[in-house]
Amino acid sequence: MTDKRYRHISITPNFYQLGTPSFPAYLSLGDDGMIIEGGTGATFVIILNQLKELGIEAERIKYLFLTHTHADHIGAIPRLRRIWPHLKVVASPVGEKLLTRLVTKEEALKEFVEVDRSIARIMLSKGQIDAVPPELDSYKFGVDMVVKEGDRLDLGSGVSWTVYETPGHSPCHTSLHNEREGTLVIGDATGFYLPEKDIFWPNYFHSLEAYCSSIRKLASLPAQRGALSHNGVIEGGIKRYFRKAIRATESYHQEMMARLDRGEALDEIALEKAKWVVTFTALLPFEGIKALAALLVRRSQSAVVSEGMLAIP
Repeated sequence: MTDKRYRHISITPNFYQLGTPSFPAYLSLGDDGMIIEGGTGATFVIILNQLKELGIEAERIKYLFLTHTHADHIGAIPRLRRIWPHLKVVASPVGEKLLTRLVTKEEALKEFVEVDRSIARIMLSKGQIDAVPPELDSYKFGVDMVVKEGDRLDLGSGVSWTVYETPGHSPCHTSLHNEREGTLVIGDATGFYLPEKDIFWPNYFHSLEAYCSSIRKLASLPAQRGALSHNGVIEGGIKRYFRKAIRATESYHQEMMARLDRGEALDEIALEKAKWVVTFTALLPFEGIKALAALLVRRSQSAVVSEGMLAIP
């Protein structure tokens, strides 16, 4: 039986939230099943137990869709591949290249393993898991199906998802839209959002321009709910949510530029922002958050802001 902390959540009759609140995955069911998000090493067993609780046979789950290939979104893949050889991993063309690099470059794989284990250690320290999962003797990632803008993933029984390329958070980020149910898989396209505090940490780690364009693209789609890569599902008011996300992004970018204009050092800005982030989340070690905060400063420095970029009609 799954620990009551981690019972599955029924979002619609065909869509379920799995994993943990901080690191959710999602299950879409038609005739076939598709897991959305690649999880972490620590959430692998949690997801398996939730699927057993739902009575879902492994053979029914045909696909594992990756919103992007950051380490905290791919950690369960090698473990799932070991027990489910039939599973097809689905990602964007850029995602495929990045995962190929992960298995061919020793340093990249070493970095992934350390991040995955650091996440597990944080979860252990919070009492969210009972033990850090053991390292594997080998890690098999790989992408079996490459999808691009406009492609459809048809699971049968009227359950179909359209693929949208939404880079900005990462170069490989993709989102999904089920128009029939009004569900958007936003992923990390709007950054880190904590619903209970209504607070955003904009995450334009790849490109501010692309990040804003992706938010505007998603805001144009009809939806009743949006599934996030962290902290669950936004129900209702989706257009309002995207407007808040773009306003938070504008505010963050303007703060970065104003502080640089005042002569503040990049490292000082990054340190202060990292201290702010850990007041409401600690999904990664502090040094990792600080490095990401520094990256955001650099992305703001290099951005070319055009008219209308930081607005949603």
